[in-house]
Amino acid sequence: MRDKGLSRAFSQQTAPGTLSELWERTVRGRPSSPAIVSNGDIQSYEEVNARANQLARLLLREGVGRGCLVALALPRSSAMVISVLAVAKAGAAFLPVDAGHPPERISYLLADAAPALLCTTEAAAPKLPADGDVPRLVLDSDQRTATLDALPDTDLTDEERGGPRTATDLAYVIYTSGSTGRPKGVAVTGAGLPALASAKVAAMRVTGDSRVLQFASPSFDAYLTELLAAFTAGATLVVPGPDTLAGDPLKRALHDGRISHAVLPPAAVATVSPDAAPDLRVLVVAGEACPPGLVEQWAPGRILINAYGPTECTVCATMTGPLNPHDEVTIGRPIPGVSVHILDDRLRPAEAGETGELYLSGPGLARGYLNRPDLTAQQFVANPFAGGGERMYRTGDLVSQRPDGDLLFHGRTDDQVELRGFRIELGEVESVLGQHPLVARAVAVLRSGATDGPQLLAYVVPANGTAPAADDLREHAGRFLPDYMVPSIYTTIDAIPLTPSGKTDRAALPEPATSGRGAGQEPRTAAEWLLCDIFRDLFDPAEIDVHSNFFELGGNSILAVDLIQRAQEAGLMILPRTVLDHPTIERLAAIATAGE
Repeated sequence: MRDKGLSRAFSQQTAPGTLSELWERTVRGRPSSPAIVSNGDIQSYEEVNARANQLARLLLREGVGRGCLVALALPRSSAMVISVLAVAKAGAAFLPVDAGHPPERISYLLADAAPALLCTTEAAAPKLPADGDVPRLVLDSDQRTATLDALPDTDLTDEERGGPRTATDLAYVIYTSGSTGRPKGVAVTGAGLPALASAKVAAMRVTGDSRVLQFASPSFDAYLTELLAAFTAGATLVVPGPDTLAGDPLKRALHDGRISHAVLPPAAVATVSPDAAPDLRVLVVAGEACPPGLVEQWAPGRILINAYGPTECTVCATMTGPLNPHDEVTIGRPIPGVSVHILDDRLRPAEAGETGELYLSGPGLARGYLNRPDLTAQQFVANPFAGGGERMYRTGDLVSQRPDGDLLFHGRTDDQVELRGFRIELGEVESVLGQHPLVARAVAVLRSGATDGPQLLAYVVPANGTAPAADDLREHAGRFLPDYMVPSIYTTIDAIPLTPSGKTDRAALPEPATSGRGAGQEPRTAAEWLLCDIFRDLFDPAEIDVHSNFFELGGNSILAVDLIQRAQEAGLMILPRTVLDHPTIERLAAIATAGE
């Protein structure tokens, strides 16, 4: 007999409310409490609220209204937080834009989403593509600052907004990797935000004296989790600088910020030790599979929770209770308002304990994919276990349910992978590489790295028999893909291995042809000597010379943070993009010496 319990809806509900209403309730209850701490600057709830009200009125003056989409190209900062609140207060939806992404990708995103306005800063504006028809608002220019200061700072009225806010209004659009080579915009309403806020506050035990780390990039939906967990409980959101948080920068942020609560991907957690966070009471890991070893290291002395959820289901769908060392790591149970369905390929409930595909339903489901009705219809399907036109989201994740109700993750039904908290469609990477004139076909695969966790690898079949250089392929990929989607290692092969059914056989791909080093040339300059020493520390016991390649040795974005930090401490100025474009010691030393 099939277990119909796998398709039941969870009855626990939370009070309705939009993002701005959730925020304003806390402002009324804790006006003088610290809301944001950033670079030593402390802003109370009423101060942040006043600034958000002024910006919301400026947005309305610029033609933004209910139903509009506002692009926010700001780094991790208090200004970004205030901008998100201001957009919500104006009755609009926000679209985060990472100014560090390639201009081609940003141009596509803006053209596809067609926001009414693009808000940015004087520092970020030069990084954005010059083309495009989206009006820009530079928030920290002298003119805009003076205008903002002169606007009323009281809460906006429905009359000013042109109508009341509702939970079914669009709240935000997050772009994720797309299997066809195009990023896709997930359009999410506010209907799932109250349940998410309630679940996070309860599970994380956030209180008014908590200090929540703002870790996630604003272009990642975990950003909403951090804001809601802090602001719904009246806690303090601690916002570090815009640098990537891993290794020493993350250690300083946790220690100096006296962080009590954090939501981090396991790859970032692995770069610090529990001793680095003496004030940390609750840690939620999310964004990728949680290794058992991490639980053994971090569970003692604090509450450790594993969370799971696709962007299409308002950030989070399931959470565990507090994890204990040596326990089997699950993805937990659905949060209130979320229903889980474990189904076979005919949409029938799986037998108890049987593996099936996970489908999700509930008010937190996204509207669908922006301007992609075909993809929306494919992934958001009718729910056969409910009436009234309710839908389910097909996650593509394979799970089973234990007797105690917790869900076990068993992999994917497709080629989607997660790398350091980011969801990547391998098809998008392959599509970009296939556009290179010397590439006939490309295959991307995620495999364990030689040094520190998984790496994204690429295999290419030459178009004319001439193998393209790895550096050329890396530079090409970097023009269209964010850093975390650019493969580390490139291997040329004669043909793509296929399964008997004619599909790509990734398991049959050869080991990557990596050297990691050149002909043994010794360093000649001070910069090369310094970088050789750093490489030896990072990649011990590999042999290192000036031709050693950071990525071929096993480097990734997490290790790049460590490399940059050590180089800067030694007096060499290196940026994340520099490592991507110039991955050998010889080239890095030349760029650092030139001061670029």
